[in-house]
Amino acid sequence: MKSDTVHVGVDVSKEKLDIYVPAKKEGSRPLTKEVDNNINGFRELRNLARKAKATVCVEPTGGYELELIAFMHKFDVPVAYTDALRVRQFARAEGSLSKNDAIDAALISRFADKIGVRVLEAQEVEAVELKRKAKFRQTMVDSRTAMVNRLETEIDPEMKALLKEQIRLAGRIIDKAERLCLDTVKKNDRMNSLKERFTAIGGVGDITAISILSSLPEIGTLSDGKLNRLVGIAPEEKQSGTKEWQRRIWGGRKDVRNALYMAAVASIKWNAILGGYYHKKRAEGHPHKWAIVPTMRKLLSLLNRIARDPGFIPMPEPESTKQNANVGRRKKAA
Repeated sequence: MKSDTVHVGVDVSKEKLDIYVPAKKEGSRPLTKEVDNNINGFRELRNLARKAKATVCVEPTGGYELELIAFMHKFDVPVAYTDALRVRQFARAEGSLSKNDAIDAALISRFADKIGVRVLEAQEVEAVELKRKAKFRQTMVDSRTAMVNRLETEIDPEMKALLKEQIRLAGRIIDKAERLCLDTVKKNDRMNSLKERFTAIGGVGDITAISILSSLPEIGTLSDGKLNRLVGIAPEEKQSGTKEWQRRIWGGRKDVRNALYMAAVASIKWNAILGGYYHKKRAEGHPHKWAIVPTMRKLLSLLNRIARDPGFIPMPEPESTKQNANVGRRKKAA
């Protein structure tokens, strides 16, 4: 069903924005325009969207779109994300195989018009700045990991010294980026409150909380099942006729999934309820992955309940778990 809302499709790249404004009246021509991906281009797009009373629709592009979203929000221009995979599948369904930036902008507009998109809410846009900093931190973590792996096989002493120096520098930058993320969270009352309540759960630390707040701003507004699919931890069914394949998880938001995995692994030791649930699954004969993924879902459900209900307080950890946690912290400090 055709939407009454005008959807401006924008294909974002590093250097430029390809804009497609659909025709308002039948018989008139749509507007296509190419502008720079900078403040001047943002102003032109803002003016076009205001004139058309439209929603700006963009795809995730690895971070190039984040500054644009923050700018549009500042001037009260509605912005919506479109799922890149679904847009490409929509193009195939239309029989459109050609691809370039201008075609993609028009495709995004048609997808939003015919399938529909969800406008980003205030708390989601507020998470954009945090996401930019969290993404930089993750980039530095990946870089340090690559250097550590290279160090293991390096035989040249001078190269080893250079790698060790760069690893130390990367570690300092990661620590500073983490502090910047936490400072951004503290400036926002809602995010700071959620971070404090999330980290009260055994196994959930600051990095997990930052990943949830920056990459899953929908938490607290959607059902557990929808969040599981957004993150990519819902087992998807695959069946045809009499043949039924094993259910598997796939897709979703990798940053959140990775953070939940590490938190779930930590919770096996530091959270009595989640740890007990994991060990119960293992006792039933399930392998590690078949036990840890349901534990991740259980953890996400708990986080969603905390975000949804300000009055909800998770069950406190038993004294035995707290003592184990304190022993672990003393060993780490030593």
